[in-house]
Amino acid sequence: MDFSKTVARVGSAVDARELTKAVPDFRLDDALALLGLERKPSSLSRILPAIGLITVSAAIGAAVALLLAPSSGKKLRARLSDGLADAKHRLSDSVSQLEITKNHRQAVS
Repeated sequence: MDFSKTVARVGSAVDARELTKAVPDFRLDDALALLGLERKPSSLSRILPAIGLITVSAAIGAAVALLLAPSSGKKLRARLSDGLADAKHRLSDSVSQLEITKNHRQAVS
C-alpha cells in the first residue's frame, strides 16, 4: 500500500469537508472576483446617494434662509418650532407606514 496516496486521499476528503462548509458563504460576487469581474451597479444604487445629497443640501439651504430672513426672534423661533413639529409628525407617519408594510409582507410570507 502506498502511504503517500492514502495521505492524499485523506487530505482530499478533509479538504472536501472544509469546502462544503465554506460553500454556503460562497456567493456569485466571490466567483466573479476570482475571475477579475464584478457586477454592474444598479441604477438605484447610483441615484439614492444623489437624492440624499440633494435632500441634505436643501435642508441646509432652508435653515440658512430661515436664519438670515428678516424677522423677529420670536417669529423665527415659532416658525422653527412649527417646522420641527411638522417634520416630526411626518417622520413618525413614515415610520409607522414602513412598519405596516413590513408586517404585511411578513404576514404574506
